[in-house]
Amino acid sequence: MSSTDLLNALKTVINDPSYKENAMKLSRIQHDQPVKPLDRAVFWIEFVMRHKGAKHLRPAAHDLTWFQYHSLDVIGFLLACVASVIVIISKLFLFCWRKFAKTPNKKKKE
Repeated sequence: MSSTDLLNALKTVINDPSYKENAMKLSRIQHDQPVKPLDRAVFWIEFVMRHKGAKHLRPAAHDLTWFQYHSLDVIGFLLACVASVIVIISKLFLFCWRKFAKTPNKKKKE
């Protein structure tokens, strides 16, 4: 992309009325709401006040312990799995190394 391409694209967007019409159409769709945002905010504040904190709207994360909230049990399990795979692979490698890579030093004495 060069500077002339960018300049031509900007001129097209500025001078072509279809871009403005589409932007205005999308703006009307976005702003078409049955209730104004301020009225909705007032409703929810009053709703929470009527129901004394609205505990049924609280996320379930509030009921978890810190250990569960931070997923330390899952992290511990995954670390244990990774550690066991590493140990198994290292033991297998050492077994293969001892079995196949070493040269026999023993000589038969007659």
